[in-house]
Amino acid sequence: MDDRNFNQNRILTAKDLAARLQIGRDKAYALIKLSSFPAIQIGSRYIVTEQALEEWLKASEYRHIAV
Repeated sequence: MDDRNFNQNRILTAKDLAARLQIGRDKAYALIKLSSFPAIQIGSRYIVTEQALEEWLKASEYRHIAV
């Protein structure tokens, strides 16, 4: 992976995700645990890249996501 791309692809934690989507922490974790959501689990932590979130949001446009 090119270091320039890695630096531009910000990593979001569950807390960042909740703030970004203006949802609560519990909803953020419920979303992260959906099989269709592009989260990565490292130990007990979950992360998602900003790019993966943007792509998921575009692909999920006009859909109802129940969490």
